[in-house]
Amino acid sequence: MSNEVATKFNRNITFIPFSVKLRSATLYAPNYYSIKKMKPQKFTFKDTKKVDLGTKVIYKYPSLSRLLELNYMVVNGRHPENKNEFIIEHDCQFIVYVTKGDGKIYAGDEVFNVKVGDTVYVPTKNKFAVEGIGLEYVTTETPAWYPEQAEVVSK
Repeated sequence: MSNEVATKFNRNITFIPFSVKLRSATLYAPNYYSIKKMKPQKFTFKDTKKVDLGTKVIYKYPSLSRLLELNYMVVNGRHPENKNEFIIEHDCQFIVYVTKGDGKIYAGDEVFNVKVGDTVYVPTKNKFAVEGIGLEYVTTETPAWYPEQAEVVSK
């Protein structure tokens, strides 16, 4: 990845000039000492952007970097609603941390019964769905979610 491409991806991050070859993929490590124009910030729930998807409401917290995102979710039913549909995140991986209620998380070929305090890791390119009434959870996603990389698929 050239520095020019890295700069287009995120103007706040530059990449160190070495890479590590892992099988067929090359991993570029960010130089954490070269983060520019970023300073600690606090956000409150009032700063979130509400996205209502019917059975799932997402409260998106502001993110200063395209490398990481935090969201708060409230589920009442199943998302996606059709029991034969799942979401696949092609570029984003995420961790779910359950803060209230209980329910089911479908990740890959697994079905996890979850309750307060549980976490579920969902790697990229895995099917995902969530089910519960009054289920609330937080997700951290890397890189930050963007719609073009998500796809709804049938079972």
